[in-house]
Amino acid sequence: MRKNLTHALLAAVLCLAPASALADGRGSAGANIAAPPTQPAPQTSATSPAAGRTGQISLMNGELSLNVPPGWKFYPAEEAYAFLQRTNAAAPSGNVLGLLAKANVNPRQAGTWATVVSYDAIGYVQPETASGLADPNFEGSVRSARSAQSRPFEGFAAQPVFDASTPNLLWAERTASPGAATGTDLRVEEKTLGRYGVATLTSVGSADQQPDIMAAAAQLKSMLSFPDGRKASDFQAAADHVSSYSVPGLVTGVPAASAQALAGTPATTGGQAQTAFGGFATYGWIAAGIAVLAALGFVFMRRKKPESEEGGQP
Repeated sequence: MRKNLTHALLAAVLCLAPASALADGRGSAGANIAAPPTQPAPQTSATSPAAGRTGQISLMNGELSLNVPPGWKFYPAEEAYAFLQRTNAAAPSGNVLGLLAKANVNPRQAGTWATVVSYDAIGYVQPETASGLADPNFEGSVRSARSAQSRPFEGFAAQPVFDASTPNLLWAERTASPGAATGTDLRVEEKTLGRYGVATLTSVGSADQQPDIMAAAAQLKSMLSFPDGRKASDFQAAADHVSSYSVPGLVTGVPAASAQALAGTPATTGGQAQTAFGGFATYGWIAAGIAVLAALGFVFMRRKKPESEEGGQP
């Protein structure tokens, strides 16, 4: 029995020995020090978009075109919408067609300014209405319009300027106080008038980028063009639609109550026809109602007359 007990104790010692040896791993025993934490991999600032395009680009089935020179890139509408979302900027009216950015920048990189290209088929905007930009209360009208549109407006960074020879409208507005959380507080709008609508270049950036954006405005405008037959100079008063927007209305984003015809222009355009119909609604229906009441009275009297004659017979 003593021999069996000795064997059992020896077996127990042999079982415990490997566990003690492997407690701190193989090799010489040492202090049990935790390994240093793993450092996170460096984060890239933004992924690069798909390769942009250069050269002649037809947009809106030939409604207008871009000629993008070396040094610039044109990206599809998806990039433009993503840029507007990142910068918390309101989308321009009409159809967003794409995004223009300098070739040496990544438009997805925070702090990069870029230009959204869009087109709004609102008809022919009359250049003669540009005189309304000189109204001393015009900035107040813009402020009221932005409030109704739930868009911030801190004032003009550059007053609206209209070039009748192009025709082209350019202005800049502050969309937030300097140092806004989004990093963008400047919006530069450039609108080129065409026969059937308006093409717009909307640049979004920060106030310190204004000199660079304004310096690029002329080059950006030169990239955009209407083909022959669709330019503002091709407007046909007897057949084309006159827009309900004036030149000041392009800034406010608010159309006039009704399209105003040019002096001496035949009222045959779509907008003018609508105005004529509105005049009929004001006076024509009243006259028609009076005529109907008179006719009903005449019929009623005709029916009453025989009855009174029959009552008078003996």
